[in-house]
Amino acid sequence: MWDTPHLADGSPEPKVDPDVITVYNMRFCPFAERTMLVLLQKKLPFRVVNINLSKKPSWFLANTWGTVSVVRHRGAHVMESGVNSDYIDELYPETSLHPRDPLAKAQGRLLVERFTKMIPKYYGVSRERLGVIQPLQILKSEPPEADKLWTEMTGIFEAMDLHLGKSAGAFLCGEGVTMADLMVWPWIERIECLAVKHSGMKVPETLVHLKSWIAAMWGIDSVKQYGIKTENHSKFYAAYLGGGTPDYDMLLKKGA
Repeated sequence: MWDTPHLADGSPEPKVDPDVITVYNMRFCPFAERTMLVLLQKKLPFRVVNINLSKKPSWFLANTWGTVSVVRHRGAHVMESGVNSDYIDELYPETSLHPRDPLAKAQGRLLVERFTKMIPKYYGVSRERLGVIQPLQILKSEPPEADKLWTEMTGIFEAMDLHLGKSAGAFLCGEGVTMADLMVWPWIERIECLAVKHSGMKVPETLVHLKSWIAAMWGIDSVKQYGIKTENHSKFYAAYLGGGTPDYDMLLKKGA
């Protein structure tokens, strides 16, 4: 369903059913993964159109902000993974991924805000460890700065571990997976990519609650279906962040 060729400039715009959710996706993008996990977790019908972000089709640029994910539905294009994930969730409230209680919902959103502060730090470290690509322009990171950013990331991991130790269940908001888990997960899935070039950059074994959460996340159906092995993430990002030509369609040639 989602491991299809990434459409590049010159590709004709695919026709879509306006009543079926279509996701403009990139298979290795953590932001787009958020939307995909929400759809899979809610067990909804949807279609995927993969986009080559190095050579974006003109019709994609004309109708979007030029980034993924985008949800196309009922004649509209809904950008930004956090926004379109909420849109999907509210369309089908019977399987809501947010807690029903307004305060609990707000607290879950605050957890996302708090823990996704790792994102710019992750890319700062990645640029130094895996290569450099100017279009990201997230953080300039020389080796000493990368070590500093990793220390800051470790502080966020410790905060996650502390929170999970106080949780009433295996996940961020209790016993079941919620939107908070799915919004944070994609960057945790990619953390081991950093250890490919620097063995010390991995989630510390002492953070037992966080390690248990990671294991629990790999066990849920949506992540089992969509998650990608570290070796494939690493191969893709070595080219993407290194200024080379990434193989967007590498998973069509071998298993994820």
